[in-house]
Amino acid sequence: MRFCFGLFCFLALIFSCSFEDREVPTLEVGQDFTNSNVRVVTIDTFRVKLTTFKFDSINTSSSDRLLVGKYQDAIFGTVSSESYFELSSIDYTIPQDAVLDSIALILGYDGYFYNDTTQLTQIDVHRLLEDVKPEDNVFFNTSRLQYDSIPLVSRLYLPEPLGKDSLHIQIPLSFGQELFDLIQENDVNSDLEVRSKLQGLIIRPPSNEDSAVLGFSRNPANTHLRFFYSIPEEFEESEGEFDLFINQNTGLPRAFNRIQSDVSNTVLDTLTDQEINLSSQESNNLSYIQSGAAYATRVEFPSLKKIGQIQGTGTVLTAVLEIKPPPASYNDYLPIRDSLNVQIVNQNNVITETVLDGNGTVYGLINKENVEFNELLYQVQLATYIDQELAQIPEIEDALVIYPRNYNETVDRIVLQASAHTDFEAKLTLTYAIYDE
Repeated sequence: MRFCFGLFCFLALIFSCSFEDREVPTLEVGQDFTNSNVRVVTIDTFRVKLTTFKFDSINTSSSDRLLVGKYQDAIFGTVSSESYFELSSIDYTIPQDAVLDSIALILGYDGYFYNDTTQLTQIDVHRLLEDVKPEDNVFFNTSRLQYDSIPLVSRLYLPEPLGKDSLHIQIPLSFGQELFDLIQENDVNSDLEVRSKLQGLIIRPPSNEDSAVLGFSRNPANTHLRFFYSIPEEFEESEGEFDLFINQNTGLPRAFNRIQSDVSNTVLDTLTDQEINLSSQESNNLSYIQSGAAYATRVEFPSLKKIGQIQGTGTVLTAVLEIKPPPASYNDYLPIRDSLNVQIVNQNNVITETVLDGNGTVYGLINKENVEFNELLYQVQLATYIDQELAQIPEIEDALVIYPRNYNETVDRIVLQASAHTDFEAKLTLTYAIYDE
């Protein structure tokens, strides 16, 4: 490796004057490339600005999950989700001599859970008082429908999302006997006629719940309202079942999750509009993300364009953003996921495009080298994005937004260190090739 002292002094002078009161960056001047005058520098002192904002709403009717439960979070306040859904069938046939024995709402676990599943949890089942019919064919995490305030049934249970396949909730016979009889007599034989008798159900946690949020499948094979009946015969009875389920093949949403995070008296309570950005300097030098409740982190590089003060023509070889979640912010009950979506937002925090590179979609990925030492870092490969930003004419007030995958069907939360942390702060490291000096 050939070292050019004059170039080093020149670059050090430029960067010490231009990178917004930061220290002189680490510079490594590389070897010639194919005997040309190309030099390589590594710069890791760009300012990384993290802010938190909240999307006004996110689509939860496109999810394949019913998300139900509530827990208290030290950062995000009261986190809760309730699920609304319509029920129907594809074959309205019940034998004429069938006798209704029992009714059960069977909710198939889909393996997702968040927070403490080791304690008793309550789920309330209510009858909807209006149709599951969205405006513009979409329901959001903020949507809600009217329902009977008195539950059909309340069920205490110990969640076993990884140990059992489903949760069975016994429903009173009085709730379904009339509907059963009407279907049996062929007076109800279509989805529309079912809705005239049963507009749908909502499953929700009680107001005082503090346990976990659970995921249940929307698949008709796993989740359904099941009518168990018997048919008297001369020597023994035969048994049968009739199911109502969430029909996902209608082209319209038949279920959605209302996901809320009550952040009263927390640092997040000022985020009442999507265009409001909460600086990390005003939030304990941290930035916050929570799926479902729609909190996300905006990432900007205010000093990036000052790289143009380097004499000569340059190009970005690599660019890596590293962000660290504080170890105290996650645990076995509140895990963090190993990948993040990375997209571009405009000045109003509206998503405009996905970040891509030569390998396809860019994600933020956990650097697993230090996992065993509890030193998790998210790394985002941004060479293509940074090159585009440097070439942008005229300049646009855009930024990156990062948030977990499955954002509309989980309550995963992540805290990120911004600046002024002694162990690690958000950092952008660029490898920059300079030529034509």
